[in-house]
Amino acid sequence: MLNNIEGFTHLTEEEINALVDAPALITILIAGADGEVDQEERTWSERLLRSRTYNKPKELNEFYRVVSEIFWVKLNGLMHELPSEPDKRNPIIAETLGKLNPVFGKLEAEIAYDLYHGFVKLAEETAKASGGFLRIGAIGPEEAKWMHLPMLNPIEKPAHLKSDAETEEESKNAD
Repeated sequence: MLNNIEGFTHLTEEEINALVDAPALITILIAGADGEVDQEERTWSERLLRSRTYNKPKELNEFYRVVSEIFWVKLNGLMHELPSEPDKRNPIIAETLGKLNPVFGKLEAEIAYDLYHGFVKLAEETAKASGGFLRIGAIGPEEAKWMHLPMLNPIEKPAHLKSDAETEEESKNAD
């Protein structure tokens, strides 16, 4: 599936499957944190993934194409496999997502950074997808707990991608 795509060729099938499962798991974790994964949250996540098939760095376009094509199947399958109660389900998902940390370490820095930040953005947008007025104030306390994906180690932007302003700001903060 993805093991012939540049940047993913050295990963095992298990590691690739973990990356492919991540968007569905993130959707279930965030959208289901309040006890119910509603249709609006599912649809919003799928739209966001589809948009990434053409607006992400070239290396990830194919990854997001594959993920978006099988998103509904993965989402529905995982929802049937996992416990329906959030207090039982969410720790399982958190542990599963935490296993991505060593996988990120095997990827090129730019790909790892883009995937990590894409996953966090997916979580944030899923949290905002349902409730509130015009999606304002839509994030509940259960969603907020998981929204920044605390089980994943933050990945910093690689130095060669930083703008001069970002580099200058880091220098000021280091002093």
